[in-house]
Amino acid sequence: MRKGKKSRNKNLLIFVSLIILATSIGTFSYLNAYKNTAENIVSQQTEKVNYPTQYSDRHITQNAIITDSRFKNVATFKKESFLANVLSSIQMNRPAPKSTEPEKGTWLWTPIPDITSSYRDSIISKAKNNGIRNIYLSIDSYLDIYVMPDGTEKEKKKKDFDEVVKNFIKEANKNNITVDAEAGWRNWAEKDNLYKAFATLDYAIEFNKIYAEKFRGFQYDVEPYLLPSYEKNKKTVLRDFVSLINQAVTELNNSELEFSIAIPEFYDGANRETPKFFYGWKFGYTLDHLLHALERRPGSKIIVMSYRNFSSGENGSIEISKNEISEANKHETKIIIAQETGDVLPSYITFFNTSRPYYNEQTKAIEEAFANNKSYNGLATHYINTFLTLE
Repeated sequence: MRKGKKSRNKNLLIFVSLIILATSIGTFSYLNAYKNTAENIVSQQTEKVNYPTQYSDRHITQNAIITDSRFKNVATFKKESFLANVLSSIQMNRPAPKSTEPEKGTWLWTPIPDITSSYRDSIISKAKNNGIRNIYLSIDSYLDIYVMPDGTEKEKKKKDFDEVVKNFIKEANKNNITVDAEAGWRNWAEKDNLYKAFATLDYAIEFNKIYAEKFRGFQYDVEPYLLPSYEKNKKTVLRDFVSLINQAVTELNNSELEFSIAIPEFYDGANRETPKFFYGWKFGYTLDHLLHALERRPGSKIIVMSYRNFSSGENGSIEISKNEISEANKHETKIIIAQETGDVLPSYITFFNTSRPYYNEQTKAIEEAFANNKSYNGLATHYINTFLTLE
């Protein structure tokens, strides 16, 4: 009898052990499956983060890229202490906003010295026929003149440069198109390269003081997330960028120029791509700090590079722009949604090799989605030459 009982107990122990083992294996398999699923989700989220590449890399003058040691310590902007700049964020400097219609803008990257009268007239005519109301004209090539030794040759180059710009603005205005001066490259917010940022800004300010033909505004397209130092020092790189924008707002005081900046869609902290950091006494994402800095410049605009060739659904241009629109609704700064038509990768970020009807359909959906938001102020298309090839 005892022997039978021992046998039953032994069998029961084996049975319980097998149940525990099976449960453990099942739990391990579940946890492993959950881990793999979570990793896949994170991987998919990471894939959604697109770093727009500066098209200007293909055409920009070397003087906009390299650091010229003669100028790296030159303060071409009004010297303001960090504290003064932060304090000035609560003060208003005011141009009279000129824009009355939603933006329908585009970039022209052709260097100023390469713009012939026939090319100018062709671009402006085609822009008008395609409903463009605003052109962002790259003036990076002014830096080739800026770095020249003072003298007759420099003065001549500057005069020729001015003449091309003046005639471009005149022709554009005749066709009811405004012109903004555009400038920037990824390293311009770094201390040794600030002279480039303020040399181009000061050029636009002084140009408007001299000539009857005037820039509507000035735009920075500085993309510091493309710097080699970005991945290891995101907070420092982004803080430098915010500081540049804050100082530019100060520099623009008493100028009639409108101010705009181009940014990627992830500066709002989406996908945890960018960290929160302190700037002054505020803790927030890059978008938060930029909106605060631009608040003291009425009429300012943020152009969000929401580059997708589909407007709706997960990861579409509407979804990835919602945070910018929502946050800007709390401020006076306007948001312009930019779309890509250039020959770039990955293919899902560009309308290149699609059609004009498809482009129109997708951008119309964006306009309808944000029409009732006070911060929404239209569309921009990157860039005029490839936009015109869409059929």
